[in-house]
Amino acid sequence: MVLLCAKAENRYIHKFADEFGDLKLQGVALQKTAFTQPDLLVLYGSSELVSPVAGKASEFFEQGPTGFRAFPVGKPGASSLTIMQKIASLGRYIEGRKVAFTISPSYFLSEEVNHDYYEGNFSPLQAMELTFSTHLSPELKRTAARRMIQYSETLEGNWTLEFGMRRLAGDTFLDRALYAAIWPLGKLSNAVGRAQDHIEAGLHIAETIEEKNPKPHRLAGLNWKEILRKTSVKVKATRPPIAPRLTKRPKGSRDADFLKILKEADEWEDFELLLSTLREMHTDALLLSMPLHGPDLETTGVSAEARKAYGVELNRLAGKYGVQLVYFSQYENDPTFFADASDHPGERGWMLFNKVLDEFYHQSQKTNK
Repeated sequence: MVLLCAKAENRYIHKFADEFGDLKLQGVALQKTAFTQPDLLVLYGSSELVSPVAGKASEFFEQGPTGFRAFPVGKPGASSLTIMQKIASLGRYIEGRKVAFTISPSYFLSEEVNHDYYEGNFSPLQAMELTFSTHLSPELKRTAARRMIQYSETLEGNWTLEFGMRRLAGDTFLDRALYAAIWPLGKLSNAVGRAQDHIEAGLHIAETIEEKNPKPHRLAGLNWKEILRKTSVKVKATRPPIAPRLTKRPKGSRDADFLKILKEADEWEDFELLLSTLREMHTDALLLSMPLHGPDLETTGVSAEARKAYGVELNRLAGKYGVQLVYFSQYENDPTFFADASDHPGERGWMLFNKVLDEFYHQSQKTNK
């Protein structure tokens, strides 16, 4: 039964590229299958992936114009800690594979990760895979467990997960002995969870999908210069006028507060956990960061000089963990890049993202050491 379901997933996985249901986001089977497909590029992110904006990667690459489709995975509130758990749950399926991420700067401008958002994105199956993973170092699993148990409400009702994670976090001699004792039960629970995940995916395919993946219509290449020019003209012609800013604080008056919050944000610790996981899983990763909203922050008293600190830290961590980073800081004062006041690229912003994704997909595979 499980093997039949796995075959169905492999045959119809492209049909899930535009879906954002729990089966795809909270499970592991469909994400694993996506990474086995040479013409799918998995793209993790948050609400920007589902925002109603023309030109999103899933829409733009839907017909595989240059040989691949985007396979977005994410929903509102998906921060680094939950995305790290998704990556950790994939095991050998992600090793050596290309994977891309969109980064929301607003997560780094809040001292704590929103508990409701975290709980809404939490997957017990993915957390179990991390807790009893053989693909991550004990040190990384321990650090992750210590962060995850801070959201204790997500562990309630799952004795094996909670016990295993707390033993990982404790790391005393007794904790290590008890973790070793529960290891067989944890691995058995994961095997059962994976089987159930496959069966649910197979049933969903049988109930809703009628035809096989269509073959993409591949082009020799895309004229990105012309695509970006036309998109820019279209956006400028159709964008509504920006409401005037009624009040403006003195320049730099909130720099100290901004830098303090930025420095102390929990998201940095979680972001490092994600980058550590990507490195230990030997992935070829690309990070795409939205620019900060320059005019809005300027109005509230945050200077351009202070805003540079976000990009400096992003670049430092990307270099430390050997991942590619494209930070679109040069567009922070360009209203045509954004769809709204949140971390959502508009059509022009997405076209700039898409150009980088296209180039990344066609790059030679990075050699991981």
